[in-house]
Amino acid sequence: MAKVTAWARMSDLHVATVISTMSRKVIVVGAGVSGIAAGVELQQRGFDVTLLEKNDYVGGRVQSISRDGFVMEKGASILPSNYRNILDCLQAQGLSGLLQPGGSKVGFARGNEIHNLDSARLGLDALTTKLISFPSKLKMLNLIVDNFRAKSSLSYENGGLAARFDTESAAEYCRRRLNPELLEYIVEATLRGMLGTPAEDNSIVDFYFAFNNVIGSKLYSMQGGMGTMPNAIAKTAGLKIELNTLVNEVVEGNGRVSVSYSGPQGERNEDVDGVVMTLPANHVTKILPGFPQHSIDFLKTVDYTRVISVNLALSAPPPNQPSFVIQIPRSVQPDLFAIVLDHNKAPGRTPPGKGMASLYTMSAWAEKLLPLDDDTVLRKTLAAAERVLPHLGDKIEFVNINRWNEVIVYGRKGLYQATAKFIAGLDPNSRIKLGGDYFSCGNMNTSFAAGERAARELAQTLGMS
Repeated sequence: MAKVTAWARMSDLHVATVISTMSRKVIVVGAGVSGIAAGVELQQRGFDVTLLEKNDYVGGRVQSISRDGFVMEKGASILPSNYRNILDCLQAQGLSGLLQPGGSKVGFARGNEIHNLDSARLGLDALTTKLISFPSKLKMLNLIVDNFRAKSSLSYENGGLAARFDTESAAEYCRRRLNPELLEYIVEATLRGMLGTPAEDNSIVDFYFAFNNVIGSKLYSMQGGMGTMPNAIAKTAGLKIELNTLVNEVVEGNGRVSVSYSGPQGERNEDVDGVVMTLPANHVTKILPGFPQHSIDFLKTVDYTRVISVNLALSAPPPNQPSFVIQIPRSVQPDLFAIVLDHNKAPGRTPPGKGMASLYTMSAWAEKLLPLDDDTVLRKTLAAAERVLPHLGDKIEFVNINRWNEVIVYGRKGLYQATAKFIAGLDPNSRIKLGGDYFSCGNMNTSFAAGERAARELAQTLGMS
């Protein structure tokens, strides 16, 4: 009887806690992947949570479109197996069945040849490939050792943990530890393919992230495209999301947070218990007038890469190309960093017998192309792509052009050191928590992890952890 009574008391306490938590209303600003992650985490903890999103869709930069049997990615294209925050959420929501095995073969252009490496047997292919010389393969040992040393400091939630490695650019590191061949065909090729920026512009920490968390990992995609992921999570979790809603100001005071926003129901002002901000860094600074100046100063220094991606629906796939992506070094074409062959990436991306190629521009070139009309953008990017895949334009059925003025955080040398100071300076007692994509290396899992972390921190601040 004593045990039953104790259990009943514990049950009553649990119910009381849930009721108390449900009376706590919180708002998540933004319904990209970071906002979705924060919303799920807060809802699971029993909070009454609403997401406010300025666009008419969820997912932010993770979007897909379908047309005439072609599934095209407007933004993020792959889901590596080391993106555990996202994969664990999919599993917890019962959505793992939407995952598809992605392509494993990666092509590296050099001169007039394309050298294919299979990530499923990367060690063997790396030893036998003719992409780099034997002396460079020996030099790769330095790279492997240095990556191993950095691995334990690489965190999706706190990029500042890698601050001690953030003392040189990837190019400077290569000149010190490697050689020009490894710089162009391994290190910079990876950075171009992941971030759209040259090795001179990136901290070596960015490469460590790519090497340890993407290269050699199993790659997934999603049925219906990557845009399925945020939409499926939001729908399964039953998140309350108000679209076409612009947040104008968020102010903390007197144990509450005041949020003013405008949407389909007009101008509104709401006092809530807490807020999670998941907007890009430069957007956050515009709506937090009372936030500490040292945090605002950091957020203003965060810059984003740009990209234009061009999806080409093809009447037939390019011949003799087994890879799902071809990485393009600057010596082959300086302005285009990759061609994704979507028909090799995942099943069901094209109608039977047809192909699809997606062209991705370097950030600096995208900045020049963004003001131009679609016809000019297509002509210029296609000419660049045909230096790698001749006659690619002969098979085009239709084209989709995507313009992104903000894509991935520019991981310049020194950013991880600044991030460490920024995170250390955040007020743990504030009812405004920051999620977003600027807490570590720019990628989809960093954004997702930041949303989950911000939600946990808010719950702890509100006494509901």
